[in-house]
Amino acid sequence: MKQPSKPKRRGLLDRARDAFDLPGDVLHNLPRVTVAGGNRLLVEHHRGLLDYGDAAIVIAGGNVTVRVVGDGLRLRAMTAEALLITGSVFGVEFIY
Repeated sequence: MKQPSKPKRRGLLDRARDAFDLPGDVLHNLPRVTVAGGNRLLVEHHRGLLDYGDAAIVIAGGNVTVRVVGDGLRLRAMTAEALLITGSVFGVEFIY
């Protein structure tokens, strides 16, 4: 006979996220990636660049690495909180 399953316990961060209506990326050390029109990409909450070229840019994102693939990619601006990439963006990969 199958025993009834116990409800999974939610972690403190998940409960805090829900209680304060916070986005999950903020609490789980994940970058936020926004693509605009296929030629502009904003990455917030990054941890720096790992590799840079006109066909690919690799970004450290805490618990994940973000790889932007495209053509004519350029780093237009970079601060401690965000970076802006322009060029033809073909894809964004999240590597865990």
